[in-house]
Amino acid sequence: MSAPHPSQQAFEAAKNAFKQSLKDENLFGKLLATTSVEQVYEAVQDIQASAHVERRLRHLGKIRTFIEKLTEYVSVVDTFVQVKPDILALIWGPIRLLVVWTSSITKFADAVTDAMEKIGDALPHALRSANIFDDNDKLKALLELFYKDILDFYIIALKFFSLSRSDLVFEAVWPKQRNKIDVVVSNIKRHTTLMRSEVTMQHISAEHEFRDKCLAHFDHETDFQELQRFQTLKIRVSPRIYDDRLDWLLNRSSKNSAEWLVADNIFRGWLDISNSAVRLLWLHGIPGAGKTFLSAAAIDEAKTRHRTLFVFVSHIYQNSTTARSILQSLLFQLAFDVKDAQSLLVESNERELLGSTRHVLGLLRTLLGTPTAGPTYIILDGLDEMEVVERGILLQQLTDLESCPELKILISSRREDDIASTLGAKATEIRVDKRNSDSIQSYINQRTQDWIRTANFEQEIRNRVERLLAPVAKNANGMFLYARIILDNAETCNGLEEIERELRVLPVDLHDAYHRILARIGQSSSTLRHKAMLILGWIGSSPIPMTRHEMEQALLVDSSSNAAPAVIAEVNFVHICGPVIEVVDDSLQFVHFTVKEYIFSREVSGFIDHAEANHSLTKTLLSYLCSGAFDAALPDEKLQENILAGIYRLHWYATSQWVVLVRRCVEKSKDLSAYPDLLELLTHLVLELRSHSFNGQVDFNDRVIRAMVPDRPEISQFVCGILQFRQDDRQADWNYTNSCTWVGLDPSVMSFTSTRIYERLEELLCQERKHRNPPNCFCATLHRHYGTKIFKCSYPSCSLNRSGFLTREGCKTHIGTHSRPWKCRDARCLYATIGFSSKRDLHNHWQKLHESPQPAGLVNLTEHCFSRDELKVLVFELTKAGDVDGLRNITPYLERQREVVWPALLLAAKMGSLPIMEILSQFFQIWDEPDFFGALVKSENPTLFRLSLDKLCEKYPSNGKYPVHNYGSLAAEAFSTSSPELYAEWEDFLLDPARQLNSTRAPAGLMSETLDWDPLSFDEVQALIPHFRKLSVVFSKGVFSAVKKDALFETRLIQTWHRLIEVVGPLDPRFLGWSLNMLARSSSHSITMAAELLRLGALINFPRGWEGVIEEVQVSSEESKCRQRYDGKGKGVARRLVKRYKGITALHYASRATSEQAAQFARFLLEQGADPKYGWADVTPAEEKGAILMQKWLGESWDEVLARTKEARQERKREQGGESGNGLDEDEDEESSKPKRHRNGRKRQKCESDREEDEDEQLFPPS
Repeated sequence: MSAPHPSQQAFEAAKNAFKQSLKDENLFGKLLATTSVEQVYEAVQDIQASAHVERRLRHLGKIRTFIEKLTEYVSVVDTFVQVKPDILALIWGPIRLLVVWTSSITKFADAVTDAMEKIGDALPHALRSANIFDDNDKLKALLELFYKDILDFYIIALKFFSLSRSDLVFEAVWPKQRNKIDVVVSNIKRHTTLMRSEVTMQHISAEHEFRDKCLAHFDHETDFQELQRFQTLKIRVSPRIYDDRLDWLLNRSSKNSAEWLVADNIFRGWLDISNSAVRLLWLHGIPGAGKTFLSAAAIDEAKTRHRTLFVFVSHIYQNSTTARSILQSLLFQLAFDVKDAQSLLVESNERELLGSTRHVLGLLRTLLGTPTAGPTYIILDGLDEMEVVERGILLQQLTDLESCPELKILISSRREDDIASTLGAKATEIRVDKRNSDSIQSYINQRTQDWIRTANFEQEIRNRVERLLAPVAKNANGMFLYARIILDNAETCNGLEEIERELRVLPVDLHDAYHRILARIGQSSSTLRHKAMLILGWIGSSPIPMTRHEMEQALLVDSSSNAAPAVIAEVNFVHICGPVIEVVDDSLQFVHFTVKEYIFSREVSGFIDHAEANHSLTKTLLSYLCSGAFDAALPDEKLQENILAGIYRLHWYATSQWVVLVRRCVEKSKDLSAYPDLLELLTHLVLELRSHSFNGQVDFNDRVIRAMVPDRPEISQFVCGILQFRQDDRQADWNYTNSCTWVGLDPSVMSFTSTRIYERLEELLCQERKHRNPPNCFCATLHRHYGTKIFKCSYPSCSLNRSGFLTREGCKTHIGTHSRPWKCRDARCLYATIGFSSKRDLHNHWQKLHESPQPAGLVNLTEHCFSRDELKVLVFELTKAGDVDGLRNITPYLERQREVVWPALLLAAKMGSLPIMEILSQFFQIWDEPDFFGALVKSENPTLFRLSLDKLCEKYPSNGKYPVHNYGSLAAEAFSTSSPELYAEWEDFLLDPARQLNSTRAPAGLMSETLDWDPLSFDEVQALIPHFRKLSVVFSKGVFSAVKKDALFETRLIQTWHRLIEVVGPLDPRFLGWSLNMLARSSSHSITMAAELLRLGALINFPRGWEGVIEEVQVSSEESKCRQRYDGKGKGVARRLVKRYKGITALHYASRATSEQAAQFARFLLEQGADPKYGWADVTPAEEKGAILMQKWLGESWDEVLARTKEARQERKREQGGESGNGLDEDEDEESSKPKRHRNGRKRQKCESDREEDEDEQLFPPS
């Protein structure tokens, strides 16, 4: 048998290389199943037969040339090379599969056929070209070259389209593949030029080598550029990555402490991706049970199996930890090793990525659903350490990810009620503190042996220490933290007697252990005690963790001195404060968040006042800033002297956090009248540090800062200017090397001085591997004052400008990732230098500012060119396409065309398009339309939402004649939005007293008996809640019904109540009683909200009883006339309002409803002391249908509940001083609450009609 010809071997080698690149035996087998062009045509025709005619013609036309040229090519190869059938099958098989795969999605099909069209155009006519060559070897070599080119195209397309991708991922990833196909097209075109007789084998061999290099170079360059852009984006978003925290935990984990979890069947079922029964696992337990260390062990185990994304939430960063920041972290962790994810992020909308929780979740869900992500674990520890509303949002978002088939989620937290209500029905649970007793004992044994070995105790002392520590594991009751605190305390003791005194009687629980530590601090000298309380208070009140270097200088700041202090000695913080704090990566923090809860608890003797700690830290920072160290005129020599003396240890923290702390003080006290020392320091700060080179304009308004010093506007203006500067969208591009372009935007000289400090510090530092000779080397001094990570990022907005790098090279590499690679090609444009972080942003910028496309056909139109229906369709389609310029061109034809504009306006609202809304709203004032409210909230565009609220205030000012329509509908939509950003805008609007709105008239149901004859007065309500026209909706029936569908919405609403109280002060108990009444009338019947209203002081029996009486006031005739004129019903209005007022209690309303939830609500009110004697129109709550159904729903009758709750009612009466509405005692109570037989049928009938009429009435009726 003769050996194969070299050309046949070359084709075989190309086939094998293709197979190896494909990495899919099954797919390779499918490709070989198609052996002829007829099978390709058959597949195409089958697909076309089921498609639209136009689509068939378009697709067939595109690939015809490609197929015809391949047919010629196959014929020539078969004639001159005579290869095996499987070689030629690789010509036809990929076409058939690609066409079939992409046939169902037009966008994908177009991409494939466009690429085939390009390849077809580039390929030569093989039959014509074959006649050129006399030398068959040269022809065979060229045919082999084209074979490789064709397979290059196939491998690119097959790898891409073999994986299912969403449209979003396709749009981000396909352009790179398309560009790579263009390289193949270029290769084919270049190889076509070799189809001439004078070409030598040397030329052809060179092309073989060059072809390989072209594709390799393309991959290298595009991967590098995309990685650079990804790194740039990562810097701008700054997601928190937790690898260091994981490493820290694993290095400090007790040996074998997590073995029980790894061996647990439930946990192993969760690890098994194929086990769909355990998708969501919840590790929960008491504080200090070691859940975080177990989470670290779970992450370590999961990483050995599949991709693992993880987060360690900490109370230390509670102020900056949001649902969005957690999702951003997960998204970037996923993108680190998934190329599709990097491409998607780079091409995504950066503004949305930075500011929209929903957008980030959508990207994460899209990527987790793609095959490239593969099986994935998400592990989230410390959920309970997030702020309540944020963790509710996060839980809701994580629940949305359950649709991803190969995703498993593990959550670790305390069993808080709000978390349990969400996870209880969905998650499989493992309670940690009931399973870890052996692990705690092992930990104690290990720590004890380490201590004994280090201390070198004698044998007798060893035995005594071991006996003293023997009960610790039992007393720990599942708390690792308890054991740690006991051991840490014991190790600080000096001598056996002190050890025995500490361990002879062990603390009862964790709080008792903390108490001992605080008691020991209290027994120390006054100087150490004061310092310890400052440290603990500042750690607990600092917005971000302070480093030990910052704390060391802060403790030395003296408000009576005009000089910044220099630090000459280190501070042993653990020795001063005890083992409740620790130093992690040079940052001070509590060992557990329960320490913070304990030391700030007012129930603890010797507690630290949180407000006072915040005040003292604020005063310290302002005193430091006023010390002269930031004087713009400071000589260079003095600046260098200050740097070397450590004067600027506190610099970064003070300049970035003083505004945050001042704002907290103002929020607590409403203004600075309670802090005259801070007002004095702020006055000094404005005088000393105001920049005379400020060239910006302060138009930033902050509700809290505006109220800070009403009679000193220059201070408020200065602070608002600082806040505006800090929130400038451009700050990500501000660099100390280009400071001249942006320091003038800072109203203070702090940025100017910070630039000088950075530049001088860079000069003082030696080059990395070559230190200057003493005494010109200052590195040791600088390390002592500013830490080992002395090389700082030059971008002040970057977190690494504070934390720094160990090496100059590492810092330099990092700074390079801040660049924005996409530059505008117009040299006159600012963005020709600054650039953009994504190609999409550059494209949008170019279209918007450097191109002025005019829609064809609109210039010479007249109003007669369109019928009204045609114009309506045109406006809608232009809006749908987002064509702002097109809409501007047709605005002359939209005058007096309200019905034409209305559908497009609603669409624009849903799209969240602010430019289109601004164009179309001039023809239709949509701002108070209920349909618009729904579309607006669904858009989740906070900017558009804020504009709409401002428009409402302009149209319906608080002193205006008429109130806004449908305000309750807006409130219901806003309170039930799932967008955190939108809700934040809504809450800011509600709580901003400057944004007044005439939203509603006085609620008639709040009136006292006086109002039976004068129901039009507004004054009673004004006395009950400030700014009632806008704020009363927070407690309305419609809002209660809207938030009932989600526990998160309820929690968020309750938090808004508390923020409202911070702004306007405590609410009148009668108003809160009315709110409870509204809650009972709504469909919500939420016990959570009822409990909170009662906790805030709501009168449970409102409006009955002596406590519900409202003082009589005089009603103005103008208000009365205005009301009657607006309703247009004259005297009938007064009669209707008198009838509307009813003294029905919340309990009575709840007993009318017939649902199980209403029965539980009524039972709750009775348990809280609600009085069942208060009926209406001779009907008591006991006679209502809901009361009768209580036995069915709850398993106990109304009378049984009454008997059980008798003591609660007596207790509430005692709290109210024994007063009651009618003087009935408890026995009379019971008698009056029993059902009565109605002898007068007409009376009973009247009672029923009153009830029916009342159901539709509102205590806050719409105007």
